[in-house]
Amino acid sequence: MAHRRARFLVVVLLVAALALRPAAALSPDGKALLSLLPTAPSPVLPSWDPSAATPCSWQGVTCSPQSRVVSLSLPNTFLNLSTLPPPLASLSSLQLLNLSTCNISGTIPPSYASLAALRVLDLSSNALYGAIPGELGALSGLQYLFLNSNRFTGAIPRSLANLSALEVLCIQDNLFNGTIPASLGALTALQQLRVGGNPGLSGPIPPSLGALSNLTVFGGAATGLSGPIPEELGNLVNLQTLALYDTGLSGPVPAALGGCVELRNLYLHMNKLSGPIPPELGRLQKITSLLLWGNALSGKIPPELSNCSALVVLDLSGNRLSGQVPGALGRLGALEQLHLSDNQLTGRIPAVLSNCSSLTALQLDKNGLSGEIPAQLGELKALQVLFLWGNALSGSIPPSLGDCTELYALDLSKNRLTGGIPDEVFGLQKLSKLLLLGNALSGPLPPSVADCVSLVRLRLGENLLAGEIPREIGKLQNLVFLDLYSNRFTGHLPAELANITVLELLDVHNNSFTGPIPPQFGALMNLEQLDLSMNNLTGEMPASFGNFSYLNKLILSRNLLTGPLPKSIQNLQKLTMLDLSNNSFSGPIPPEIGALSSLSISLDLSGNRFVGELPEEMSGLTQLQSLDLSSNGLYGSISVLGALTSLTSLNISFNNFSGAIPVTPFFKTLSSNSYTGNPSLCESYDGHICASDMVRRTTLKTVRTVILVCAVLGSITLLLVVVWILFNRSRRLEGEKATSLSAAGGNDFSYPWTFTPFQKLNFCVDSILECLKDENVIGKGCSGVVYRAEMPNGDIIAVKKLWKTTKEEPIDAFAAEIQILGHIRHRNIVKLLGYCSNKSVKLLLYNYVPNGNLQELLSENRSLDWDTRYKIAVGAAQGLSYLHHDCVPAILHRDVKCNNILLDSKYEAYLADFGLAKLMNSPNYHHAMSRIAGSYGYIAPGKSLLRTCIYLVL
Repeated sequence: MAHRRARFLVVVLLVAALALRPAAALSPDGKALLSLLPTAPSPVLPSWDPSAATPCSWQGVTCSPQSRVVSLSLPNTFLNLSTLPPPLASLSSLQLLNLSTCNISGTIPPSYASLAALRVLDLSSNALYGAIPGELGALSGLQYLFLNSNRFTGAIPRSLANLSALEVLCIQDNLFNGTIPASLGALTALQQLRVGGNPGLSGPIPPSLGALSNLTVFGGAATGLSGPIPEELGNLVNLQTLALYDTGLSGPVPAALGGCVELRNLYLHMNKLSGPIPPELGRLQKITSLLLWGNALSGKIPPELSNCSALVVLDLSGNRLSGQVPGALGRLGALEQLHLSDNQLTGRIPAVLSNCSSLTALQLDKNGLSGEIPAQLGELKALQVLFLWGNALSGSIPPSLGDCTELYALDLSKNRLTGGIPDEVFGLQKLSKLLLLGNALSGPLPPSVADCVSLVRLRLGENLLAGEIPREIGKLQNLVFLDLYSNRFTGHLPAELANITVLELLDVHNNSFTGPIPPQFGALMNLEQLDLSMNNLTGEMPASFGNFSYLNKLILSRNLLTGPLPKSIQNLQKLTMLDLSNNSFSGPIPPEIGALSSLSISLDLSGNRFVGELPEEMSGLTQLQSLDLSSNGLYGSISVLGALTSLTSLNISFNNFSGAIPVTPFFKTLSSNSYTGNPSLCESYDGHICASDMVRRTTLKTVRTVILVCAVLGSITLLLVVVWILFNRSRRLEGEKATSLSAAGGNDFSYPWTFTPFQKLNFCVDSILECLKDENVIGKGCSGVVYRAEMPNGDIIAVKKLWKTTKEEPIDAFAAEIQILGHIRHRNIVKLLGYCSNKSVKLLLYNYVPNGNLQELLSENRSLDWDTRYKIAVGAAQGLSYLHHDCVPAILHRDVKCNNILLDSKYEAYLADFGLAKLMNSPNYHHAMSRIAGSYGYIAPGKSLLRTCIYLVL
């Protein structure tokens, strides 16, 4: 009995001992992992419990049977680290490390080379910088290395050639410079090599890469690579994707590429390639995308391409190809997109193209094609886009196109087409864009136009269309652009046009319309451009025009309009151009016109019957560049015009103005032609008193001379004193200035600055530079860093400092592009206010939109109703549409993503970074992408840049 009690007592004591024993300490691997968190536990990783014995149950952590960490995978986790923690190097059993998209900056610790078991290292899509440590070449077992989409600099380490087991090397979208190491050709296990999106990467493609027999993907796009494409690449028999677009590659397309029999995607567009397209490419039986557009290729299109039976996209546009379109292409049954635009092709459009039954896009525009449009094209039931504009096509529009029921874009402009517009075309229910500009089409606009219910753009200008505009046109509720200019239309403007409330552009100039302007037009609340000029319209300007809160251009010139201008004109707060010339408007110029502070392009009131003095309120037109008041009955002083500091052109001839001409630098440049017909105007020395006789002029001249001499002598004396003081202080002041600017650009800011505003700006370069501090940074991207800058006058702007690049770019070329971009005005595009530049730095000044961007909104998981989502999507699309279709030349965004869609307090969308790309019609468009373009990771493969922007916004 006593023995049993003793055993029971021992058991109780053991249980008590175990209960009182302290919990086991966290393992060394767990402690190393905690270096990823500033505090533990963390709301980012709530399962990471520092009191646990091992980290094996933590989110993203996988352990071996021995409780050693073998995998750490935390993609898309907002760790927000300023550096990669060195303690992770102690995870000696780690095989996989994935910290992609974790908002980590800093450099890669060289100590990570001690992770001998590592097989996968993924640090992509962060903000890491500096050079890749050469020590990483010691990771002999590494198979996958993802360092793409960061800000790494320096050369690609040659030591990477020691990674003999490497299968995937992704270092694209960084800031590497130098050349591609030839030693990478020794990585015989390599299957993917991606180095694109590094604009500083230069030199030739190493021929040694032709030894990578297992390579399936080689990406070197958007770099500075130059020279010819090595013939040795034809040895890559397993290659499936070759992406070398947007580089400086030159020479011919190697015929040896026909040996890459597994090739699916060949992207060689936007280079300087020349010579013919090799017929050997016809051996690529598996190729689906062949993009050679934007080069200088010549000769004929080889009919052997018809042997590429799997071809889905064939884009040869923007070259110098000649001859006819091969009829053999009609054998490509899988072909969905055929782009041959902007070449020198001649002859007829082959009717056998109708055999390409899968075709969704056929673009043959900007060639020398002739003959009639084949009626057989109506058999392409899947066709969505048909662009034949800019040729010499003749005959009538085939009614059979009405059978292409999927068609949403039809552009036959700038040809020699005759006859009427077939009713069948207006029966296309999905057609959103119908462009027939610049032909010789005749007849009426039929009432059946109302059946085309999806129309967004209807552009019929420069034809011979006649008759009245059918009232049924008011049923086109989706119509945004309506161009009917330079035709022979007659009758009244139908009031039913006011039912199209989404209309943004209405242009009917150079017709023969009569009668009054319908006052119902005031219901067109979204109208941005209205051109009714060169007609026979009568009556007064409707007061309802004051409802045009988005209108930026109003042109009513060369009509028979009468009466005074309505006071409601003051409501046109976004108006940049107002042309009322050559009418019979009368009465005084209303003072309300001075409230149009946004008038910047021109104000033309010439050739009317305006009388009276210039209202003092006109002094508010400080952004106005061109003013024409000629041929009216105006009188009195013109002193108010001296306040218009942005004027570059002025005509006040043939009025009755009197008094002194303002003494400003601009007025001193004007010729007498600007004042002709105003005999009472006179020159003066002070802008107030006329110098009417020689004696007075002589007296004034003497007084001015005495004053000038005294001022000079006094200034010299004062200058000697000031120079001595400043000389002693100059070194100290220069040191302070250098210190204050070191964070923002160091010696780069010491060069002389050029400041070019695109509107009246009440601040200077120095005020901008003072705001370029780290604490004012509100964003960073592939093109630069953005600062929030508060000016001394209280204005808040956004300043984008572009990253420097090793590529040299002429300042004049940059300025010419920015000058065009600076005059873009649209309600869904962030306004470019101006730019500053010197030898080393380029700054873009934008309106500041305070409510963040769409990416931030989505990442915060805020609930949005469908109306708000729709509003944001439509706003972004409208801004993009304006850049593509309504700017001349057209402008590409090329970096449409959530970060570049800004939102105001009412969730109105604004496109940002819209100008950071080359203009489509730039002389170098097909040979180089702007160095300030956006993120190449977003470019849609197989698409031209115009289509890419649309892909991005979707």
